[in-house]
Amino acid sequence: MENDVLDNGEPDQPLTDERERRSLYRHPLAAVGGALIAAGAFAFVVLSAIDIASDVENPYRSLVTFVGAPAIFTTGVILFLVAARIQVRKARKAGEDINFVLRVAPSDPRYMRNLWVFLGLTALFVVVVGWSGFKAYEATDSVSFCGESCHVMDPQNVTYANGAHARVPCVDCHIGPGGGFWVKSKIDGVRQLVATFRNSYDRPIHTPVVSLRPAQQTCEGCHWPEQFFGQKLTNRTYYTTDEANSPWTISLLVNVGGGNPRTGELEGIHWHMLSAAEVEYIATDEKRQEIPWVRVTDRDTGEVTVYADPDEEYPDPENPETEVRLFDCMDCHNRPSHSFQPPATSINLELSTGTIASDLPFVRSIGLELLNAEYETTKAATDAIASGLAGFYAAEYPEQAAELAGKITAATAALQRVYENNFFPEMNTDYRVRTNNLSHFVNDGCFRCHSSDLESDTGEQISADCESCHAIVAQGPTDDLNELEDDLGGFKFEHPVDIGGVWETVKCTQCHNPSSGY
Repeated sequence: MENDVLDNGEPDQPLTDERERRSLYRHPLAAVGGALIAAGAFAFVVLSAIDIASDVENPYRSLVTFVGAPAIFTTGVILFLVAARIQVRKARKAGEDINFVLRVAPSDPRYMRNLWVFLGLTALFVVVVGWSGFKAYEATDSVSFCGESCHVMDPQNVTYANGAHARVPCVDCHIGPGGGFWVKSKIDGVRQLVATFRNSYDRPIHTPVVSLRPAQQTCEGCHWPEQFFGQKLTNRTYYTTDEANSPWTISLLVNVGGGNPRTGELEGIHWHMLSAAEVEYIATDEKRQEIPWVRVTDRDTGEVTVYADPDEEYPDPENPETEVRLFDCMDCHNRPSHSFQPPATSINLELSTGTIASDLPFVRSIGLELLNAEYETTKAATDAIASGLAGFYAAEYPEQAAELAGKITAATAALQRVYENNFFPEMNTDYRVRTNNLSHFVNDGCFRCHSSDLESDTGEQISADCESCHAIVAQGPTDDLNELEDDLGGFKFEHPVDIGGVWETVKCTQCHNPSSGY
């Protein structure tokens, strides 16, 4: 009993208090949770520093920094709390009073074992999270992530790769810098993921993209409208659908316009974006092709001019529910990266470069017919192109079949390539559903407002003068510009096929439309 009493005569304190003081790391799950907490916190700090210090905006960096790292940290907290809960329940079942402390207990083998597990896992998780975070950042910033990881995006991916912006990452245009549109894109991404999983996505993918960021915040990061000025010479060779595939070359001096550095005047096509006039419009269809109302406001004087179609009803512009759209770059350049070429445009290019022999009789005509036909799959289309072309020449030019064989083979390969790059039957996608508003050939484009029935209260109409946009400086029946007479003063347009003066009274698109393909 001597050991039970202190020198002052009071009994010793029970030793159970010391035994009941448990470390939070007594359970292995707590070690795993603690390691994840440390790794997540480390990743967040490092990636946040990179985000702050980097001069280059990257929308997907936020995904890793502000979603990935916190998710790891949160998972660790949850596991840690679960471990604590397990220990509490176990202690209570044993009738113990629990007093958790964060302390080092080198004399406790279980504690030391879990401590080493914690330290080892922490080091491992830090390395893994750091490496995977960096690779995730690289992957989500890539074009393959946007275009190749999802088969639904195949039409967009193929046309992007063949387009003028093939070296511009998708995220630069579709998201841009800052967090607001990043959040919107992630929310929409969840919807797209569910639709893909359920196989309920649109075929074709719906356009235009309603939530697309304003062009001034994306396109104008590279394209500086204030520096657009002058004229651009464009040479184009067309081929007719006769037996000889007769060429017709036209040389256009396009008034790109903008600010004229010599006169200081705003002129040409980009007047829309640079003048003091604010242009707004109402479209009555989701493709923004039917425009019965346009309002032009002079920002300097406040003068407002409204052009409207007197024979068509349109939504009240004063109604808050009416979308009055502010005109911007995308209203003309609506397919800057994903252009689905009409078959005539592609065939003209193949003929002009020689990949399709221009002396192959009626090749343009039969090519248009084969490309415009309806097919269930790409494989069915390429097979039909091969058999259709071979069958046509076997039936119409049997005596020349051997002589034309090589040219037919080359033409077949070219037409199949044209189809694979511009037609996607599995997604119901081609130039007929992907309206291109740049110019006024096949789609109305400029003609939606110009050369329309819109007029102001005073009877004034929006200009339809061809020379305000371009001047014809050379034209004629050849594919050699050197054979053409040229004049910078401009020529009157001459139609490649003699149709009299009909072209002066109707829009080009009354003949050249999606149904014809040229």
